[in-house]
Amino acid sequence: MSTVQRGTRRQITGGGGAKIGGAPISYVAVFTAIVAALAFIPASIVIGSAGGGWPLHDAIHPLVGLVLGPIAGPIASIVGILIGNAIAPYTSLGPWSFVMGGMSAFAVAMVTQKNRSAWLLPWVIVAALHVVYYFQATNFGISPGMWFSNAFAVTLGLILIAIPTVRKFYTTHLRDQSLGWRLGVALYIPFFFGSVAGMQALWVPSFATNPWPAEVWPVLVPIILLERTIFPLIGTLIALGVIAGLRRSSIAKPDMASY
Repeated sequence: MSTVQRGTRRQITGGGGAKIGGAPISYVAVFTAIVAALAFIPASIVIGSAGGGWPLHDAIHPLVGLVLGPIAGPIASIVGILIGNAIAPYTSLGPWSFVMGGMSAFAVAMVTQKNRSAWLLPWVIVAALHVVYYFQATNFGISPGMWFSNAFAVTLGLILIAIPTVRKFYTTHLRDQSLGWRLGVALYIPFFFGSVAGMQALWVPSFATNPWPAEVWPVLVPIILLERTIFPLIGTLIALGVIAGLRRSSIAKPDMASY
C-alpha cells in the first residue's frame, strides 16, 4: 500500500507591510474602494433633492469598523465617502457626509472591543450630539415631541448600548465560531447603534449650516425609522457572509478587528 506525501500547508497571511491602526494598508484600500463604489447605488430618497438619492454605502460602514477597527475603519469610510462624492455626486449628502461614515465605523469598532469601557467614548459623543441636536431643533421652532419622533432611533440605540447584558451578549457571540442566528443578532445590535451614531453625527453640522424647515420634519419621521432599521439589516446580512469567508480563510486578522 503506497502512501501519498503531502507538502507543507501554505498560509496566506497578508499581514506584512505597513499598517494603519493594526490593519494592513491593502485591507484599508479594499474597503475604501467598496465604499466609493457603493456611492453609485441610491438606497433611499433625500427630501428636497433634485433627483438624488441616499448612498448604499451607509449600510456597510458598521462592517468596515468591525473588520478594520476604530482607527483604520473610520479612515476607510471617510476616504471612501470623499471619493464617492466626487465620482457619484448624485448620492452625495453634502460637505459633512464624511462625518456619517467615520462616526458609524468608529462607533461599531469601539462598542465591540474586548475592553469593557471602550464603548463609553462613542456613547458619550453620540449622547452629547443628541443633546445639541435637541437645542438646535427647539431653538429653530421644532417641538420637543417632533424632535423626539425624529430622533427616536438614536435614543433607542443609546439605551441598548448602555445595557450591560446587551453588550455582553453581542461581544460574546461576535467572537465565537458559530454562524447562527445569535451571530446575526450580535451583529445587528452594534450595527444599529453605528447607523444611528453616524446619522446623529451628520445631523448636527448639517442642521447648523442648513436647517430643515418645520414642515419637512413630519415627513422625515417614518423615513428615518425605516432607514435606520433596514440599513443595519443589510449590513448584517453582508457581514454574515464576509465573516464566514474570513473565518474560513487564512488571511491575517487586523489587530483591532472584532469578529
